[in-house]
Amino acid sequence: MRVASSLAMAIALFGCNCDGERMPPKQPKPPIATGAGDGGVDAPGAGGAAVDGGVARMPGVLDAPPGSLDKLFQAFDAAERGDRGGRVLMLFFGDSHTAGDSMTSRVRATMQGKFGDAGRGLVAAGRPNARHYYQRDVRYGASGSWRAAVGGKTGDAEPFGVAGLRIYGQQKGAQLWVETCGDCPSGQKVAQFEILYQAAPDRGLLRYRVDDQPWKQLSARTTAIEPPHPRREVIVVPDGPHKLTLEHGGGGQLDLYGVVLERDRPGVIVDALGVVGRRLGSLRSWDWSIIGDQLATRDPRLVVLQYGTNEADDPDLDLEAMARYFDETILRIRAAAPTASILILGPPDMGVREAGRACDRMKTPPDGGVIAECEWRTPAVLADIIAVEHAAAARNKVAFFDTLSAMGGPDRMHAWVTQEPRTAFKDHVHFTDVGYQMWADALSHALLDEYARWRSEHRLPPSAPMTPAPVRAPSDALLPGPVPP
Repeated sequence: MRVASSLAMAIALFGCNCDGERMPPKQPKPPIATGAGDGGVDAPGAGGAAVDGGVARMPGVLDAPPGSLDKLFQAFDAAERGDRGGRVLMLFFGDSHTAGDSMTSRVRATMQGKFGDAGRGLVAAGRPNARHYYQRDVRYGASGSWRAAVGGKTGDAEPFGVAGLRIYGQQKGAQLWVETCGDCPSGQKVAQFEILYQAAPDRGLLRYRVDDQPWKQLSARTTAIEPPHPRREVIVVPDGPHKLTLEHGGGGQLDLYGVVLERDRPGVIVDALGVVGRRLGSLRSWDWSIIGDQLATRDPRLVVLQYGTNEADDPDLDLEAMARYFDETILRIRAAAPTASILILGPPDMGVREAGRACDRMKTPPDGGVIAECEWRTPAVLADIIAVEHAAAARNKVAFFDTLSAMGGPDRMHAWVTQEPRTAFKDHVHFTDVGYQMWADALSHALLDEYARWRSEHRLPPSAPMTPAPVRAPSDALLPGPVPP
């Protein structure tokens, strides 16, 4: 297997501000060894070699079996050449780290800066009344009565679709809207909207219009003998800034899976399809007759599975079942998207205290130190999860990115919470703007390093230099953040 180097860290984007105590795993094992020491760090990623203006590169974080990323790299090459077929969709499934679209927004800006902007991608229809829903590089809103069915939420029923949620309502005249974002690093223009919805015998009318143009309508109702199924409506517009408004036209319930914003040009699209609090087993258990159909329609060139953080919080975690879930999910992805490479994105560091919340009530020892049971440590089970994910990647011949190693190893989280600028929030799980950008840059540069090697092996000329992605001011927004105005 070929192992690539990558950027270990850099600077800013958006994160969360959560405060909670993670449940320590049962039968903790010794912490993972790290070559960078076990104390605090001045900056994440310490221990790598400084290059490119002081940013460190850490070896051995991207494990890419031969051929595992060829489909992605072939699409990168087509985009660089300006080929009409150079549409490169990078689709991320994941948990809250992906749901907030912070890390993925930075990947979007970086990759579009190098290969071209092919559009914003898939977002929910309007503003769903779902806890912690937030997408960047797009504007959205809602009026009237709409509800959201979120995958894995108690009481919410299938289907959820490829994005893990479904917006539904029965109130005639209720509206949803999605709009390009003129002052965002990405998502400033669109040339094609797609409405993803469910068709069934008892569904109603959906009215839509672009900007201030006349209203049009489509029926989500099928014949009585036709089974419920997903549909999409494609709306072509002049390339530029636009707003799509959806309105309930009456006649029955509407079920909307999302809206796609793309451009008719070579370049990169990044779909951030994370659901807060979910695990790989959640994605595996949902209705793949819907997910598979929509995944095929999205036609990605890279599918990323970003899980592991919530698994580490499960005292009854079954590692053998987790390994099986990866095998089954990868098989389903390959069936639905045979022209996509697949990458398992390992979990980042997190911190737990053996004594839990009781530490908040304990007095500081006379010497000013920390009680051993109250030290923030990486849960031992995280090493087991990473090992299972890495083994699943090797077994299935897909790529694996070791986020924990890219961040310098275990037991770093508390230093990140207390350092300035803050890299992580005090829940010791989620990152600030700074941390999520670091993660994104580590992943992006590892992929680009491997792409450069791929070009060399295929006797292609060196790739054009990358334009640095714009840096936005750090934010302490709540996870995943306020809805854009």
